[in-house]
Amino acid sequence: MPALKAGSTPRSSPRSAVLRAGLVHSAQSLYAQLRDQLKAEILQGRRAPGERLPSEAELTAHYGVSRITVRQALNDLQKEGLLVKAHGKGSFVAQPAVAQDLTRLKGLAESLGGAGRSVHGRVLGFKPVKASAEAAARLGLAKGAPVMQLQTLRYLNREALSLNHSWMPLAIGERLGRIDLANRDILSVYENELGLAVHHAELSISAALATPAQARALAVAPGSAVLQVERVVHAADGAPLHYEHTVYRSDLFSYQLTTARSAA
Repeated sequence: MPALKAGSTPRSSPRSAVLRAGLVHSAQSLYAQLRDQLKAEILQGRRAPGERLPSEAELTAHYGVSRITVRQALNDLQKEGLLVKAHGKGSFVAQPAVAQDLTRLKGLAESLGGAGRSVHGRVLGFKPVKASAEAAARLGLAKGAPVMQLQTLRYLNREALSLNHSWMPLAIGERLGRIDLANRDILSVYENELGLAVHHAELSISAALATPAQARALAVAPGSAVLQVERVVHAADGAPLHYEHTVYRSDLFSYQLTTARSAA
């Protein structure tokens, strides 16, 4: 049966739609049958990444099942990473997830760009603030010391990928303020524009749930699973260049690392 397109209207009764969809004559539950049918359409390429699925009401009418059944099927597909839900907009086929290699210190665009992918960003804010206790400790400054705070939203193709907050010493921040940071990796800006040698970074990765503000920025439902990353980037002399806190959409992004076990 052809896939139901978003916004289309069924021409037959709910009962005949069920019979045509093959969701009756099976020992498998209705929601599992619907889930597997939609899953097959996604995996076989009949629904493209970024395509909006029909609404819950449209799926309910088309397949002649309850809205609870539809919601269960969609929730399962979301848990499998095949669907993403945008608050107030509906369900969309997920973009294939990408992985950033951790074996070398790279910026996001440097790591993920190419292969048909586009990484770009938008500066949400860049201003002097007083360092919080956390930022001050990471930067080796006194609490309340003046620092620059940079907030950016990064996109992978057209999908919001990460919400980033960075804090840096005032002297570095003032130099960065003269540069367009929307579509540049800050690491390459350090090296190519500021003449700073980037040496290493300390990284901490954890799982978290999106706050309402993070969810709005990333176009996900509040409470969605996200990947939380904290990083302190150091210069060759060991001085901290910046401390950053980044939240990634876990359905679109992961880290990748190859390790080796040394001989005993």
